[in-house]
Amino acid sequence: MILVTGATGFIGRSFIACLEREGIEARPYHGRLITHLKLREHLAGVETVVHLAGAEARGRRSLLQQVDVDGTAQLLEECRRAGVGHFIVASRLGADPASMHPLLRAKGEMESLVRRSNIPYTILRSATLYGRDDRFGELILSLALWSWPFVWLPGGGQVAMQPLWVEDFVRCLLIVLQHPQRYTNQTITVAGEERLRYQEMVRRMLLVNGRKRLPVPLPMVLARHLSRLLFQWWRWPPVSQFFINRFSAPEVTDTDTVLRHFHFRPARFASQILYLRRPGMRRRLFRR
Repeated sequence: MILVTGATGFIGRSFIACLEREGIEARPYHGRLITHLKLREHLAGVETVVHLAGAEARGRRSLLQQVDVDGTAQLLEECRRAGVGHFIVASRLGADPASMHPLLRAKGEMESLVRRSNIPYTILRSATLYGRDDRFGELILSLALWSWPFVWLPGGGQVAMQPLWVEDFVRCLLIVLQHPQRYTNQTITVAGEERLRYQEMVRRMLLVNGRKRLPVPLPMVLARHLSRLLFQWWRWPPVSQFFINRFSAPEVTDTDTVLRHFHFRPARFASQILYLRRPGMRRRLFRR
């Protein structure tokens, strides 16, 4: 039996659908991770936990501590009690408990907890993931549609990224699940094979949607202040400081990570962003 946390989230929905296609039985966990009695009930008979729950999309530092750090600590404690044999967790490229960025710091603390748990583990660090119902491509395009006739480029749009299609990340998770002995007690980084400047990614997103905008460089200091002024008062800000922090440093690694570790080549960015072509993209900014 497999328990999946964050089963209704961006990665979780794709992963659950993948398991159903493969005929693999899984138990989704929908409750709060700090509710130990409910965790204990759901972990009965579970051999593998796939931990996908996280608070990044909510944009609040306090929730990072509650979900990504304290929630993971509680989950690991109950996994030890239940005798779970393999703990698979999704993390982020650049995770570091000493990072100046709250999200990467929380992910680094989470990873440290997993390594110290004495439960056989696999940590999958990913670059930015994209796909239908994401909080990346859809958010960027929605902002561009609202800012007519301009599109704002934090940091001048020069930061490099290696975006990875969410279905390819899910495929990596499935391979780890099917071959646990091959990946036990490893931290593996996965990313797309293309290194793209942010301005090029935006250009391709607009092209797919049939729109044109005038690119306007936006200094990072101004980008941070504007995001706070325009969005910080939202309960769940669509543009959070976690999102802005992506433009502070390149998010890159080796270009052959997926091929080397999982023996397949990930999809190219331009071939998988047709989900941005559908109507109603302006409204995606207001999606919770």
